[in-house]
Order: sequence, then C-alpha cells, then structure tokens
Amino acid sequence: MNLVLVRPPFYALFGVTAPKMKMYPLNLMYLATYARDVGDHEVVIVDGENVRIPGLAAPEGHQSDPETVMHQGIPGMIKILEDSEHPMWLEMEHRILAENPDLVGITCTSGNMDAARVLVGRLKRNGVPLILGGSHPTVLPEQSLEYTSADMVAVGEGEITLVHTMDALRGKRAISDIPSLAWQDNGRVKVNPRGALIDPLDEIPIPDRSFIDRSNYFGDVIITGRGCPFNCTYCASRNIWGKRVRFRSVESVVSELEIIRAQVESPDRGTDNATDKRPGNRVIKVVDDTFTVNRKRTLELLDEIIARGLNSFEFTGGVRADTLDERVVEKMSEANFRRVTLGVESGSPRILKMIRKGETNEEVKRALKLLRSAGIHSHAFFMIGLPEETPEDIELSKKLILEARPDHVEINMVTPYPGTALWTALMSEDPAKVDRWYRWFHQGMATHSDRLGYDLDRAYEDFLDFAREYHEASK
Repeated sequence: MNLVLVRPPFYALFGVTAPKMKMYPLNLMYLATYARDVGDHEVVIVDGENVRIPGLAAPEGHQSDPETVMHQGIPGMIKILEDSEHPMWLEMEHRILAENPDLVGITCTSGNMDAARVLVGRLKRNGVPLILGGSHPTVLPEQSLEYTSADMVAVGEGEITLVHTMDALRGKRAISDIPSLAWQDNGRVKVNPRGALIDPLDEIPIPDRSFIDRSNYFGDVIITGRGCPFNCTYCASRNIWGKRVRFRSVESVVSELEIIRAQVESPDRGTDNATDKRPGNRVIKVVDDTFTVNRKRTLELLDEIIARGLNSFEFTGGVRADTLDERVVEKMSEANFRRVTLGVESGSPRILKMIRKGETNEEVKRALKLLRSAGIHSHAFFMIGLPEETPEDIELSKKLILEARPDHVEINMVTPYPGTALWTALMSEDPAKVDRWYRWFHQGMATHSDRLGYDLDRAYEDFLDFAREYHEASK
C-alpha cells in the first residue's frame, strides 16, 4: 500500500524558507522507515515547510533572523490559513495526490491544526483516508477529529498504530481492535485503549534519511531516547512518551552516527548529492527532551563517540542545569558538543517552584560557568507570561541573565499547550470552542493576556529589547 506522511506548513507560512532555519521531520522518517521495513509499505514524505510558493518569502534583509520573520509574517500567515484556495494548499494537495496514497498521515502540533484542517478538507474530496498524529491529536483526539474531519488519530507513539491501521485498510485487522487509535464511527468518535510502548527502542529501525532531501535543511538530527522523568507544568511530554525515559542502546546511537558519517564522507556519486555541500553537513542536533538525564549512560555514549572518532561532528543538544557536573561537561567538550540549550525559564524562585522546574538559580549559574570554562556555547530559554507572574518576577529573570551570563538568550511567550497543567491553570474555554489554533506557538502571539496582571504583549517586547541589548553588550 502507498502511505504519504505529511508535515503541514507552519513556519513556511511566515516566510521561513532558509535551510538554516529548519530541521527535517525526524518523527516522520521514523514512521516511514518502520512502515516500510516492518509493514512492507511504499512510503513518501511530503514536508510543507519546503513548499516554496511565489511571493512567500522572508522580509527583505531578514532571512537569517527568525524572530523578525515570525513577527512580520503573522498577517500573511493568517491570510493563507483563511484561504483554502491559496497556491500553498493547491501545491500541497498536488504533491500528496501525485503519490496515489492509500492513506495519508499528518503530524500535528497545536500551532498547525489550522493548516491540517485545510489539508484534510481538500484531501477528503478525493476520498483518501486520513490519520492524524503528533502532540496535539494525542492529548485531544476527539477535538482533533471533530476540528479537522480526519478519519483517525494515532494516540502517542505512532509506529505500531500506523502499521496496524494500514493492515485494517487491507482487511487484515479490525479498526476497533487497534490499540492507541481514535476513529470516526458513523459520526461518533471512539478512542481505543492505549497500547504498550515499544521497548526496547532498538526494535525500531534506524531512520532512513533518503526519504527527504537533506539539502533543504540545516545539519542532521538524532534522538537517543524517548521521554522525560520530570513533570514541568508547561510540558506535555508525559502524555506522548509516558512517565519514564526509554533509551536506545549506545551501540544503536553510534551505529546511526556512523551511517551519517559515511553519507557525509562518501556521498553517492552520480547524484545531485554527490559533493554533499548541504548546509551544516557536520552538525548534529540531539533532540532528546534532556540529553544528560542519565549520567552513567550519557558518559558511556560520549566515551563511545570519542573512541570511534565521531567527534568529527559538531554536536548540539538540550540539557538541564542540574544534570551537569565537571566530568560530564568535560566529556561533552571532548565529544565536540559545541552548543547546548538550557530551559532556564525564570529567575524567580517562586515561579520555578510553581512550574515544578526542580532547579535553582545557583544550579543554573554553576552549569553556565562550567560550560563557559569548557568552551561550550550556551543558549538559555526564558519564558514570560506564566500564571501569577509579576513584573518583579520578570526583573528577577533579567537579573539571573546578567549574573549567569549565557552566551545567547531566547525569550518565549508562555503558551498553555493542551495536555499541560498550564492549560488547566490558564484556559477556561473548552478546547472544542477554540477556533484559531495558530495562536498556539511560543514566538509571540498571546493567548491569555486577560488572565495576567500586566500587558503580556508589551512586557514581551520589553524583554526582547533587554535580550537584544544584552547580546549587543556581550559582543
């Protein structure tokens, strides 16, 4: 059977088109490889972030400044979403239907639910079965089916559910018996019980990167484990991956890295990719929720990267401040981790306790000092707009930035994503009544200013100005 997996355009709707501003859809590559190797299906990936439409481009002179692109591109993004006949949707439909799909799977975050709805509306005219997956449909399967009119939702981890669904379409299995599937049954939504997660993760084939043209993206992406043991109020990871971390074996991870190295150093001759001049071809981003969450396993993996000479790559990944110590940071530096991200979120102890972050300002300052000493660039994320936050709390965040001295600061507006405790605390409306999900992204569209004691949009702009001045002074 023919399966087409789709990432709807979202950032592309703002004019974000430069390869350096995009990562390829690793989640779809996992699903595609599994469906092909385990389910014996033909699979194609269509990435809406790579659909280039005349007139849809970043503002002049700001191709490398995503913050500017996002802010200036909001009106255009809304206009495209409101026009189901826009060339963007016509091109997406053309690319999908050209593959003669027996099933189309669409991955969804909250922010691209409107794009998914437009695509589903167009594709249903052609009688193609449609299944949704991803974070938003996982936590709101009934709402997702009703909002988009799709046929099914894969709830949580999608590999097994997707293959079983295709079996059902071939008459080999009953829809009602597929674990982790929500489905439309004569106008009523039914949600089957959740199935077991894949364990060990090594049972999942290493993703085949030939499903996409990597020259459209910056660098490579890997994931070494699924899940997060922490319980931050702004994160829905537990609803997707469960409450514990499942790690791939060290051997599996380094085998994948060696495959990537072979592709970089000996690309196929006689193809368009023969010289491998794609941007960031020596950069690998580790997209675990927290790469350093298990110290022993982290050190084992770093040692193996070093032993096999895989530190010829430049690595980047997310860490928690309280998981770093001198030895871990030293090994990360030796393995050629050149840049790490840390979700600091706030400099207010009261706010950190409220969001169940489990870290202190002193731990953040100590971690950043260790990283700085090892020559590892730090990128610190902060939030603004948390419940019960006051202007004084925001000032404490600025104070922490000046004291801890991260190399780069990124300010994000709090977004109460469905499935998080923040949603419960901030959003009073029924999810079924939300009609503009494109506001649910963290680069600057307030969803709850009326629930705070200050103007969130104005405070956000002020914090951005502070960050710009901080970066200028740090040069």
